[in-house]
Amino acid sequence: MRLPRETVYFDFADSADILEERFGNNIDAIVNGIQSEIDNRQPGASVFANCHRLCLIGAMRQWFAEIHRRHSEAAYERFAREIARPEDSIITFNYDVALDSKLRESGKWSIGDGYGFPIEGLPTGSPVKILKLHGSINWLAILFGGMPGSAIPASGPFGSRPVFGTDDLTMLGYSGVSDPRFRRPAGAVSPFILPTNRKRFFFDTNLGRQWEPFWRRLWSAAKRAVQGSERIVVCGYGMCRIDRRGRNLLLRGKLDGGIEVCCGTDSPLIVQEIQDHGRRAYMAEQTLFEQWVAAH
Repeated sequence: MRLPRETVYFDFADSADILEERFGNNIDAIVNGIQSEIDNRQPGASVFANCHRLCLIGAMRQWFAEIHRRHSEAAYERFAREIARPEDSIITFNYDVALDSKLRESGKWSIGDGYGFPIEGLPTGSPVKILKLHGSINWLAILFGGMPGSAIPASGPFGSRPVFGTDDLTMLGYSGVSDPRFRRPAGAVSPFILPTNRKRFFFDTNLGRQWEPFWRRLWSAAKRAVQGSERIVVCGYGMCRIDRRGRNLLLRGKLDGGIEVCCGTDSPLIVQEIQDHGRRAYMAEQTLFEQWVAAH
């Protein structure tokens, strides 16, 4: 946040100073501290909600975009080209678009329906789905469709789905196309689900909860994908206790597919926990995603 960054609305560096002075420099303490200030309606809660939280998310979005421009992920490229197959579903809690980009380059993913929800006017026919259950750096929620002062649409003040800016489409390799819902990006926010102890899958506004149905549908799609799979591979997911909703994808409901676990040194404990819930789970010979891709 202290690097020079393009922003019209906020002073990222000043916000970083305030957050570290208030909560320290541990990211978990910062995101949970922000949420606690907002939930408890402490004096200045509106500043944390409408300034510092948005600063943090906005800086994260730019940071991930910069990483994407600087680095070519060889493991993602090989995974997209050699491993991903039609009708596969990739469930991810990552915000970045490195894998999205490589799958598009391989011809196995299209943005118009590849995220699990339809985007009218953009290329469709995605053989592989990417379900990003904590959001994505290229998703925007735009207040009133970018038209301040407009009447509230039936789909709610933030619409019913993420909107994609022209620069974000270009980053994925889509030139000369635009999202019909991307007009003037006034009042745009990035719909990240931050790694707080208690994740909330909605916007809490003075007009009530927004986007709750969107997140519910996306998680339902992930549940159907897991329960309908013949084979499941878990890579780099820690199964943290506080991530109840993510854990339940693997631990609850009918699940017949075998589960291969490639999660570093946590793999044995994760396999044991999944087996304790009556699933068929086993450790991969590899412990890192890059190694697993190379071996397969």
